[in-house]
Amino acid sequence: MTRRRRPEPWQLVVVTAIGGAAIAFVIVVVTGVLADGVGTGDPLDFYRAIGRELTDPATWRVVGLSAVVVAAVTAVVLAFTRRGRGG
Repeated sequence: MTRRRRPEPWQLVVVTAIGGAAIAFVIVVVTGVLADGVGTGDPLDFYRAIGRELTDPATWRVVGLSAVVVAAVTAVVLAFTRRGRGG
């Protein structure tokens, strides 16, 4: 039986950045669709709202900024935890 190695710090930073970006994407798209495409009475408004959210540069700006912020926070936390362990 082989023991698995712990992930490298850079791997944790990348994975958490992707996770944070995915969460931000879902939140931004869902709130945009709920605000623009629900309850208007036109069945196509839902699809138009999704199209607007996917093509809106602000959506992608929020996703990218979220990835950067989550990566930075993760890197700082990892630096402090490694420093505390003497590594």
